Amino acid sequence: MKTLGIYQSHISPYGGVETFLYNLCWWLRNYFDVTVIYCNADGTRLNKMRKLVKVKKYDEQDKFEFDIVIRNSVWGVIPDKIYSKENRYIEMRHANYKFLLDKGLLYSQYHEWDRINEIVGCGEYVSEMSREVLHDNPTTIKNILLPKRQTNKVLRLISCTRLDSQKGWGRMQQLMKMMRDSGIKFTWDIFTNSKQKCEYEEVHFWNARYDIWDYLSNADYTVLLSDSEGLSYTVQESLQYQVPCIVSDVGGNTELITDGVNGYVVPLDMKFDINKIKNIPKCKEYNNHSLEDWLKYLDYKGKIIDEQLLIDKYEEERNMKCKVKANEKFEGIRDAERNVYPKAGDIWTTTKERAEFLQSKGVVEIIKEEKKVEILPDIEDKPKEHPQVEKWIEEPRKKTTKKNKKK
Repeated sequence: MKTLGIYQSHISPYGGVETFLYNLCWWLRNYFDVTVIYCNADGTRLNKMRKLVKVKKYDEQDKFEFDIVIRNSVWGVIPDKIYSKENRYIEMRHANYKFLLDKGLLYSQYHEWDRINEIVGCGEYVSEMSREVLHDNPTTIKNILLPKRQTNKVLRLISCTRLDSQKGWGRMQQLMKMMRDSGIKFTWDIFTNSKQKCEYEEVHFWNARYDIWDYLSNADYTVLLSDSEGLSYTVQESLQYQVPCIVSDVGGNTELITDGVNGYVVPLDMKFDINKIKNIPKCKEYNNHSLEDWLKYLDYKGKIIDEQLLIDKYEEERNMKCKVKANEKFEGIRDAERNVYPKAGDIWTTTKERAEFLQSKGVVEIIKEEKKVEILPDIEDKPKEHPQVEKWIEEPRKKTTKKNKKK
């Protein structure tokens, strides 16, 4: 088996060059006796490489000899103590050298090694830029990829709740740990007005908001693990958007969620098989028909308004724009919508809903725009400027007389 030495001056924790090095070793270890030579490297990345191939630190006192040598790093220490028996010194090109040249960075990042007699560009554009700037002729071989693997679903969780003991913050943390320990990948968006710290990078906190529908409909599960619940709005709204729920076995949760059908009901001690949540139930759209029930209860006998008309009217009102003027009470307070601190007298446009909210807090005045009234021109001064006036002139109004009235 031929020997292949791959030199990289510095192996970083992350990066495309490092990914190329790992992927190339993953494949070529089956065809060559591969050794990676480095000057300095991230420990985690180095340990990962050691599982594939031999890894050695470059020392100018030592001599390294291989059948073929690949230089994967064009900056840092030039590896003069590495030799190719077959005189095949291959240099990998990964960067846009034209960009580096224009920025004045090329020759601080590119260190020429005079032994190089073969060049490989990782893409046609890279090869083209290499020809233009360094005046050589690379062979183009696109970045090598690992085999496509079987993937696992990344669960998207959402919660809209206070974060205290009654609302199950402790259980939520338990669920996070259970998923992590079981290798279940997830992201969890929590909309809340409570301040909590969380050690898990998968968890993201958002300020509480009303227009949550887009986030909600994009989730795989809504999570609500309270000590007690009546009939949760969060759960009902989730089911309305066909999002299954993971809920604690209390109160009205079991009225809404049937285990395994439209979500999962878990015990308060959190002792359950976490792997079952990998199977996301397909739940039907939920409608509790409460409007019909209320109208019936209130003995309403009139016409039922079409739901879409109500939605359109609401959206029209919600999107209606208003001008507001800040007063002195707004000074020193951040306007969350625009992320600014208004001064008294500042005027801006916002939605009608937002304007009315700010007015209710006494910090703005809604500026009512006066309707433009069309004023007819004076007939004697401008008799031909308005079509209606023209009509009056051409057809003079007849005076009403007693004689005309009798007729």
